[in-house]
Amino acid sequence: MKTVDKMEVLHSQSAEFIAQGETGKFLKLIPDTFIIKGSETDTGASQGYAIRHINRQDIILIDVVEKSTSEAVKKLVTDGYNIKAILISNGSILKNAYTDLKTLSEDAGGAPIFTHPRNTIQDDFKTKDITAKNEIFKHFALKIYDLPGDGGGSVLIYSEINDGMLFTGEDAIGSSYDSEDKSFHKPKLKSKNDEFGMAESWAAFDQPFSYLFPLHGKPGFNLEEGDQTDILNKLGRVEE
Repeated sequence: MKTVDKMEVLHSQSAEFIAQGETGKFLKLIPDTFIIKGSETDTGASQGYAIRHINRQDIILIDVVEKSTSEAVKKLVTDGYNIKAILISNGSILKNAYTDLKTLSEDAGGAPIFTHPRNTIQDDFKTKDITAKNEIFKHFALKIYDLPGDGGGSVLIYSEINDGMLFTGEDAIGSSYDSEDKSFHKPKLKSKNDEFGMAESWAAFDQPFSYLFPLHGKPGFNLEEGDQTDILNKLGRVEE
């Protein structure tokens, strides 16, 4: 039986490990969960994620659409992985896609692309509704939570795997990798109504999570109940 190297796991669950990782390469963070660093933005490098099924063949991608990550996705296909879906947590992420959605899907072995139906699609590729129930999400123990975002089209992606993993997209931003801060904050939205709506959605969120994986900033690892409460209380407040 294969044993887990505890030192390796502890090392991978650190900001230093991610910060030192190579852009465009999948890094294993926790069992069957990987991060991939994209291009630099005003809020730091964007981060996509992958969850591998226990069958070690099926995999889903979350917010992995940039040119810097394209070769890593193609390698997953050539290595024999079956990419079951590409999940897009926020409409703005689609603007960073390195190619049209049809080609993005083909490069991932024909994987369907899931996004919010309120997001504007610039080409005629038919995306799937990320808020609708389907067998792929059940396969990975996923639940989708609709958030306001900027004019809508934003979701939280929750998985029961690894004692609860929460992929927040742009709806929670982690602290900078070069700071000691480990907190999370909401993005500034254009509409005050959206800000209130997002705060209400965060305040109502009640799923337990041990890991919080944002699109930008440091992830949260091994979060205990008190940590979760503090995070949700902060995200559930409306900033003045």
